[in-house]
Amino acid sequence: MSGLCEQLDPTKWAKLLKNIDTVIFDADGVLWLEMDAVPGSPELIERLAAMDDIVNPQVLCAVEVLQRTVLTKRKVYLIGIQGLKDELDHNGVQYVGDGSDHFENYSETEFLYDVPLDPEVGAVIVGFDSHFNYVKLMKAANYLRDPNCLFIASNEDTIFPGPNLNVTMAVATAAIVTAVKVAAQREPILMGKPFSTTYNYIRARWNIDPERTLMVGDRCNTDIKFGVDHGMKTMLVLSGVHSLADVDTYRKEDHKYLLPDFYAGKLGDLL
Repeated sequence: MSGLCEQLDPTKWAKLLKNIDTVIFDADGVLWLEMDAVPGSPELIERLAAMDDIVNPQVLCAVEVLQRTVLTKRKVYLIGIQGLKDELDHNGVQYVGDGSDHFENYSETEFLYDVPLDPEVGAVIVGFDSHFNYVKLMKAANYLRDPNCLFIASNEDTIFPGPNLNVTMAVATAAIVTAVKVAAQREPILMGKPFSTTYNYIRARWNIDPERTLMVGDRCNTDIKFGVDHGMKTMLVLSGVHSLADVDTYRKEDHKYLLPDFYAGKLGDLL
């Protein structure tokens, strides 16, 4: 791919789509910010749905996890929120650990010297969890003492996009994953972008041609790198984490794998 970072307008977007069969979108910072849709994103998605396959890589992380035989036979200790729970429920996989779990529910002696664990757990899945605390960290680390217990992380995003990153920084999944990694002294199987597990699933499931696939995201170090690493065309939207200033920095540092082919302020600018 070129990494030229060419700005797209509706005319150039329409021309580009003539050479595209599949569009892969990141979600946070691209389709929505917090609880609100990014202006124009629903309309663009509706138009594309009539002509392309549209894949959300964040959903595929859970789907890929569920294909592993060990998870269909044994229970999961889940550090995660509703999206992962929905996928596990939908596929009939039992899990424990969701929701709040406070230290006050245990005596100090009981918890520190006899951590209450479920003997049926054979995998630990770590995603974003606003209830994450010392109790969950202790349980995850102790499950993972068993070398046969699968350790899977949904992504390593460092921050969430928000309306004003200069004012508020929302800490994301990477901080939780790192805490569990350090405590368990193990490395997880990473399911998010830019890692190949997600790409391999997409290519096998939809038989995509990477040269006719466009990866759209708001992060150069995950979304754009994911596209570049796997031979896709890439587009950065400026409605989330990274900016053109970041792109300029990566260009000066010769980080070609972080440079998008195209960019737009937001998806709605392409209508």
